[in-house]
Amino acid sequence: MAAKAHSTATLRLSVGSLRIAHPITVPSGPVPATEILPALQGLVNAVVAAAEQGQAISCRKGCGACCRQLVPVSRTEGERLLELVRALPPRRREALAGRFAAAEAAIETAGLGERRGRSDRDLSTAYFALGVPCPFLEEESCSIHPDRPLICREYLVTSPPERCASPTQEGVAPLAVPKVSMAARGLQDEADDWFPLAMLMAWARSRPRKAARRTGPEWVQRFLGRLGIK
Repeated sequence: MAAKAHSTATLRLSVGSLRIAHPITVPSGPVPATEILPALQGLVNAVVAAAEQGQAISCRKGCGACCRQLVPVSRTEGERLLELVRALPPRRREALAGRFAAAEAAIETAGLGERRGRSDRDLSTAYFALGVPCPFLEEESCSIHPDRPLICREYLVTSPPERCASPTQEGVAPLAVPKVSMAARGLQDEADDWFPLAMLMAWARSRPRKAARRTGPEWVQRFLGRLGIK
């Protein structure tokens, strides 16, 4: 089978007060949106790296308090994560399924499975109070760190990491990073919304099955358009 052709370009973007020059490589032909997610991850990484300049980041492997926050993920990220889970060895997949089931049960019991009537901020506060760990958290570290959601890449702090465990988040100083990750919401369809990462398996049971195919450059332009960048 012939290898897929790819297109490479250097994106020169103004994101908030940041100026970004970032090379990006995507498939040239029509592909599902999941195939350009690695390129979007690289773009978000570049934005975060630019925001980090001169800042002392205190986040370290093993300080997993932020992995108990509500992590909103897009449909495209959800589909990519399901692919990742399916590729795991059976024993790891089984253990992960148990953690997802426990998280889903805790969220539903607390009445947080339904977003209607709640602001995102109220939902996030109530969710963090539950202390439900991300199912991908193992030994207080992210077990899928290279493939972690876009919004996880954008959350870094400059304050002492032990403050992140406080329910009030008092004294926590997040790094000011433009929320580029939000452009992934509605990437495939305007009607697509976000869902909590811990509810991935619940979402999978009723997720949309029809997926659009566009060329890699078209997907990137669509993503940039959602950021207001032409």
